[in-house]
Amino acid sequence: MRNPFAGLERALFWTLAFAAFAAAAVGLGARAADRIAVAYEQQRSNYAIVRVLAPEGEEGLAAAQAALNAAPHVTSAAPMTAGRAAALLQQWGGSDVQAEDLPPLRLIEIELAPAPAHVDVPGDIVAALAQGGVTAELVGAPDSASGGGLSGIVRQIALWGAVAFAATMAVIVWLAARGLAARRREMVTVMCDLGATQGQAAGRVADEAARTGLAAGMVGGVLAGFAALVVLLLVIPGARLDTLRDMILPIDLLPIAAVPLGAAIFAGAGARAAAASFHRQAARLG
Repeated sequence: MRNPFAGLERALFWTLAFAAFAAAAVGLGARAADRIAVAYEQQRSNYAIVRVLAPEGEEGLAAAQAALNAAPHVTSAAPMTAGRAAALLQQWGGSDVQAEDLPPLRLIEIELAPAPAHVDVPGDIVAALAQGGVTAELVGAPDSASGGGLSGIVRQIALWGAVAFAATMAVIVWLAARGLAARRREMVTVMCDLGATQGQAAGRVADEAARTGLAAGMVGGVLAGFAALVVLLLVIPGARLDTLRDMILPIDLLPIAAVPLGAAIFAGAGARAAAASFHRQAARLG
Protein backbone atom coordinates (compact mmCIF):
# COMPACT_ATOMS: atom_id res chain seq x y z
CA MET A 1 0.00 0.00 0.00
CA ARG A 2 1.29 3.43 -0.94
CA ASN A 3 2.17 5.71 2.00
CA PRO A 4 -0.25 8.67 1.88
CA PHE A 5 2.47 10.91 3.36
CA ALA A 6 5.12 9.89 0.84
CA GLY A 7 6.95 12.88 -0.61
CA LEU A 8 6.06 15.17 2.26
CA GLU A 9 8.71 16.95 4.26
CA ARG A 10 8.40 15.13 7.58
CA ALA A 11 9.87 17.89 9.76
CA LEU A 12 7.62 20.49 8.14
CA PHE A 13 4.64 18.14 8.25
CA TRP A 14 4.82 17.52 11.98
CA THR A 15 5.52 21.18 12.71
CA LEU A 16 2.37 22.13 10.84
CA ALA A 17 0.43 19.26 12.43
CA PHE A 18 1.39 20.45 15.92
CA ALA A 19 0.38 24.02 15.08
CA ALA A 20 -2.93 22.77 13.66
CA PHE A 21 -3.56 20.61 16.71
CA ALA A 22 -2.89 23.52 19.06
CA ALA A 23 -5.10 25.91 17.09
CA ALA A 24 -7.96 23.40 16.87
CA ALA A 25 -7.69 22.50 20.56
CA VAL A 26 -7.84 26.16 21.62
CA GLY A 27 -10.75 26.73 19.24
CA LEU A 28 -12.65 23.79 20.72
CA GLY A 29 -11.90 25.09 24.22
CA ALA A 30 -13.24 28.50 23.24
CA ARG A 31 -16.44 26.90 21.93
CA ALA A 32 -16.82 24.99 25.21
CA ALA A 33 -16.33 28.17 27.24
CA ASP A 34 -18.86 29.99 25.07
CA ARG A 35 -21.48 27.28 25.53
CA ILE A 36 -20.92 27.11 29.30
CA ALA A 37 -21.28 30.90 29.56
CA VAL A 38 -24.49 30.86 27.52
CA ALA A 39 -25.92 27.99 29.59
CA TYR A 40 -25.06 29.76 32.85
CA GLU A 41 -26.69 33.00 31.73
CA GLN A 42 -29.73 31.03 30.58
CA GLN A 43 -30.01 29.45 34.02
CA ARG A 44 -29.80 32.89 35.66
CA SER A 45 -32.50 34.32 33.40
CA ASN A 46 -34.74 31.29 33.99
CA TYR A 47 -34.62 31.65 37.79
CA ALA A 48 -36.83 33.95 39.83
CA ILE A 49 -38.31 34.38 43.32
CA VAL A 50 -41.95 35.14 44.00
CA ARG A 51 -42.57 37.30 47.08
CA VAL A 52 -46.06 36.70 48.36
CA LEU A 53 -47.70 39.89 49.68
CA ALA A 54 -51.22 38.66 50.36
CA PRO A 55 -52.87 36.61 51.77
CA GLU A 56 -50.58 36.22 54.73
CA GLY A 57 -49.34 33.08 56.41
CA GLU A 58 -49.29 29.52 55.13
CA GLU A 59 -52.56 30.06 53.35
CA GLY A 60 -50.96 32.63 51.05
CA LEU A 61 -47.95 30.41 50.31
CA ALA A 62 -50.18 27.44 49.51
CA ALA A 63 -52.42 29.49 47.22
CA ALA A 64 -49.38 31.01 45.47
CA GLN A 65 -47.78 27.63 44.89
CA ALA A 66 -51.02 26.22 43.51
CA ALA A 67 -51.34 29.19 41.14
CA LEU A 68 -47.70 28.90 40.07
CA ASN A 69 -48.08 25.20 39.28
CA ALA A 70 -50.70 26.17 36.71
CA ALA A 71 -49.05 29.42 35.58
CA PRO A 72 -47.52 29.79 32.11
CA HIS A 73 -43.72 29.69 31.70
CA VAL A 74 -43.24 28.06 35.14
CA THR A 75 -41.59 24.62 35.13
CA SER A 76 -41.19 24.20 38.90
CA ALA A 77 -42.08 26.04 42.10
CA ALA A 78 -41.03 25.37 45.70
CA PRO A 79 -41.18 27.43 48.91
CA MET A 80 -37.79 28.80 49.92
CA THR A 81 -36.35 27.40 53.13
CA ALA A 82 -34.45 29.49 55.67
CA GLY A 83 -31.20 27.68 54.87
CA ARG A 84 -31.62 28.35 51.16
CA ALA A 85 -32.39 32.02 51.82
CA ALA A 86 -29.29 32.41 53.99
CA ALA A 87 -27.15 30.82 51.27
CA LEU A 88 -28.58 33.17 48.62
CA LEU A 89 -28.03 36.23 50.80
CA GLN A 90 -24.42 35.25 51.27
CA GLN A 91 -23.98 34.50 47.56
CA TRP A 92 -25.68 37.63 46.26
CA GLY A 93 -24.88 40.19 48.94
CA GLY A 94 -21.86 38.77 50.72
CA SER A 95 -23.67 38.91 54.05
CA ASP A 96 -22.93 36.26 56.66
CA VAL A 97 -26.51 35.47 57.69
CA GLN A 98 -27.58 32.55 59.83
CA ALA A 99 -30.76 30.68 58.91
CA GLU A 100 -32.14 30.87 62.45
CA ASP A 101 -31.85 34.67 62.41
CA LEU A 102 -34.21 35.09 59.46
CA PRO A 103 -37.88 36.01 59.95
CA PRO A 104 -40.66 33.76 58.56
CA LEU A 105 -40.29 33.66 54.78
CA ARG A 106 -42.99 34.28 52.22
CA LEU A 107 -40.84 33.41 49.19
CA ILE A 108 -41.21 30.80 46.47
CA GLU A 109 -38.42 29.82 44.09
CA ILE A 110 -39.46 29.15 40.51
CA GLU A 111 -37.77 27.87 37.37
CA LEU A 112 -38.91 29.34 34.08
CA ALA A 113 -39.04 27.86 30.62
CA PRO A 114 -37.21 29.77 27.85
CA ALA A 115 -39.51 32.31 26.22
CA PRO A 116 -39.21 34.71 23.26
CA ALA A 117 -37.91 38.19 24.02
CA HIS A 118 -41.24 39.89 23.25
CA VAL A 119 -43.14 37.82 25.86
CA ASP A 120 -43.83 39.54 29.20
CA VAL A 121 -43.00 36.59 31.44
CA PRO A 122 -43.21 38.48 34.80
CA GLY A 123 -46.52 40.04 33.80
CA ASP A 124 -48.02 36.67 32.82
CA ILE A 125 -46.95 35.08 36.10
CA VAL A 126 -48.22 37.95 38.25
CA ALA A 127 -51.52 37.82 36.36
CA ALA A 128 -51.79 34.07 36.96
CA LEU A 129 -51.17 34.64 40.67
CA ALA A 130 -53.82 37.37 40.75
CA GLN A 131 -56.34 34.98 39.20
CA GLY A 132 -55.56 32.61 42.06
CA GLY A 133 -56.30 35.31 44.60
CA VAL A 134 -52.64 36.04 45.39
CA THR A 135 -50.89 39.39 45.35
CA ALA A 136 -47.16 38.93 44.70
CA GLU A 137 -44.13 40.36 43.00
CA LEU A 138 -41.49 38.63 40.90
CA VAL A 139 -37.78 39.16 41.64
CA GLY A 140 -35.04 37.91 39.32
CA ALA A 141 -31.41 37.20 40.06
CA PRO A 142 -29.48 40.47 40.55
CA ASP A 143 -27.35 41.55 37.63
CA SER A 144 -24.43 42.56 39.84
CA ALA A 145 -24.09 39.36 41.88
CA SER A 146 -23.46 35.65 41.43
CA GLY A 147 -21.66 36.10 38.14
CA GLY A 148 -24.16 38.49 36.63
CA GLY A 149 -22.82 40.03 33.42
CA LEU A 150 -19.76 37.78 33.38
CA SER A 151 -21.05 35.52 30.63
CA GLY A 152 -20.62 38.21 27.99
CA ILE A 153 -17.08 38.96 29.19
CA VAL A 154 -16.20 35.26 29.21
CA ARG A 155 -17.51 34.84 25.68
CA GLN A 156 -15.50 37.81 24.40
CA ILE A 157 -12.33 36.58 26.10
CA ALA A 158 -12.82 33.09 24.67
CA LEU A 159 -13.45 34.41 21.17
CA TRP A 160 -10.60 36.89 20.93
CA GLY A 161 -8.21 34.62 22.82
CA ALA A 162 -8.85 31.87 20.28
CA VAL A 163 -8.46 34.32 17.39
CA ALA A 164 -5.14 35.61 18.78
CA PHE A 165 -3.84 32.09 19.32
CA ALA A 166 -4.92 31.03 15.83
CA ALA A 167 -3.11 34.06 14.39
CA THR A 168 0.05 33.02 16.27
CA MET A 169 -0.19 29.49 14.88
CA ALA A 170 -0.77 30.94 11.40
CA VAL A 171 2.48 32.90 11.69
CA ILE A 172 4.30 29.71 12.75
CA VAL A 173 2.88 27.87 9.74
CA TRP A 174 3.86 30.74 7.43
CA LEU A 175 7.43 30.80 8.74
CA ALA A 176 7.79 27.01 8.66
CA ALA A 177 6.67 26.94 5.03
CA ARG A 178 9.40 29.44 4.17
CA GLY A 179 11.85 26.78 5.35
CA LEU A 180 10.45 24.43 2.70
CA ALA A 181 11.03 27.11 0.07
CA ALA A 182 14.62 27.50 1.28
CA ARG A 183 15.18 23.78 0.70
CA ARG A 184 13.78 24.20 -2.82
CA ARG A 185 15.95 27.21 -3.62
CA GLU A 186 18.13 25.34 -6.08
CA MET A 187 15.05 24.14 -7.94
CA VAL A 188 13.74 27.70 -8.13
CA THR A 189 17.12 28.90 -9.44
CA VAL A 190 17.15 26.20 -12.13
CA MET A 191 13.59 27.03 -13.15
CA CYS A 192 14.60 30.69 -13.41
CA ASP A 193 17.55 29.78 -15.64
CA LEU A 194 15.22 27.70 -17.84
CA GLY A 195 12.95 30.70 -18.33
CA ALA A 196 10.19 29.96 -15.83
CA THR A 197 8.37 33.02 -14.59
CA GLN A 198 8.29 34.04 -10.96
CA GLY A 199 4.67 32.92 -10.71
CA GLN A 200 5.44 29.49 -12.15
CA ALA A 201 8.40 28.85 -9.84
CA ALA A 202 6.73 30.21 -6.74
CA GLY A 203 3.47 28.43 -7.56
CA ARG A 204 5.16 25.04 -7.73
CA VAL A 205 6.74 25.46 -4.30
CA ALA A 206 3.52 26.94 -2.89
CA ASP A 207 1.48 23.98 -4.16
CA GLU A 208 3.79 21.55 -2.40
CA ALA A 209 3.60 23.54 0.84
CA ALA A 210 -0.18 23.84 0.59
CA ARG A 211 -0.59 20.08 0.14
CA THR A 212 1.62 19.50 3.16
CA GLY A 213 -0.35 22.07 5.17
CA LEU A 214 -3.67 20.50 4.19
CA ALA A 215 -2.56 17.00 5.19
CA ALA A 216 -0.98 18.23 8.43
CA GLY A 217 -4.05 20.30 9.24
CA MET A 218 -6.31 17.29 8.80
CA VAL A 219 -4.13 15.18 11.09
CA GLY A 220 -3.89 17.94 13.72
CA GLY A 221 -7.62 18.64 13.58
CA VAL A 222 -8.55 14.97 13.96
CA LEU A 223 -6.17 14.57 16.90
CA ALA A 224 -7.64 17.66 18.56
CA GLY A 225 -11.16 16.33 18.06
CA PHE A 226 -10.19 12.97 19.54
CA ALA A 227 -8.59 14.68 22.54
CA ALA A 228 -11.74 16.78 23.04
CA LEU A 229 -13.92 13.65 23.03
CA VAL A 230 -11.70 12.03 25.65
CA VAL A 231 -11.91 15.14 27.85
CA LEU A 232 -15.70 15.26 27.55
CA LEU A 233 -16.04 11.58 28.43
CA LEU A 234 -13.88 12.11 31.51
CA VAL A 235 -15.45 15.39 32.66
CA ILE A 236 -19.18 14.80 32.05
CA PRO A 237 -20.63 12.20 34.43
CA GLY A 238 -22.28 9.31 32.63
CA ALA A 239 -21.35 10.62 29.19
CA ARG A 240 -21.19 8.14 26.33
CA LEU A 241 -20.46 8.47 22.64
CA ASP A 242 -24.17 8.27 21.75
CA THR A 243 -25.10 11.00 24.26
CA LEU A 244 -22.22 13.24 23.12
CA ARG A 245 -23.52 13.01 19.56
CA ASP A 246 -26.71 14.74 20.68
CA MET A 247 -24.83 17.34 22.76
CA ILE A 248 -22.36 18.45 20.07
CA LEU A 249 -23.64 21.10 17.66
CA PRO A 250 -22.39 21.43 14.06
CA ILE A 251 -20.83 24.83 14.87
CA ASP A 252 -18.75 23.17 17.59
CA LEU A 253 -16.86 21.33 14.83
CA LEU A 254 -15.93 24.55 13.04
CA PRO A 255 -12.35 24.70 14.48
CA ILE A 256 -11.65 21.15 13.25
CA ALA A 257 -13.00 21.98 9.79
CA ALA A 258 -11.23 25.34 9.52
CA VAL A 259 -7.76 24.21 10.61
CA PRO A 260 -6.81 22.18 7.46
CA LEU A 261 -7.91 25.00 5.16
CA GLY A 262 -6.07 27.61 7.21
CA ALA A 263 -2.90 25.52 7.35
CA ALA A 264 -2.97 25.02 3.58
CA ILE A 265 -3.53 28.74 2.89
CA PHE A 266 -0.81 30.07 5.19
CA ALA A 267 1.69 27.35 4.28
CA GLY A 268 1.18 28.08 0.60
CA ALA A 269 1.44 31.84 1.18
CA GLY A 270 4.66 31.54 3.17
CA ALA A 271 6.32 29.24 0.66
CA ARG A 272 5.17 31.39 -2.26
CA ALA A 273 6.60 34.59 -0.75
CA ALA A 274 9.98 32.96 -0.07
CA ALA A 275 10.16 31.26 -3.46
CA ALA A 276 9.30 34.52 -5.23
CA SER A 277 12.14 36.25 -3.35
CA PHE A 278 14.60 33.51 -4.41
CA HIS A 279 13.43 33.81 -8.02
CA ARG A 280 14.02 37.57 -8.01
CA GLN A 281 17.53 37.06 -6.63
CA ALA A 282 18.30 34.43 -9.26
CA ALA A 283 16.97 36.69 -12.02
CA ARG A 284 19.24 39.56 -10.92
CA LEU A 285 22.27 37.27 -10.77
CA GLY A 286 21.42 35.78 -14.14
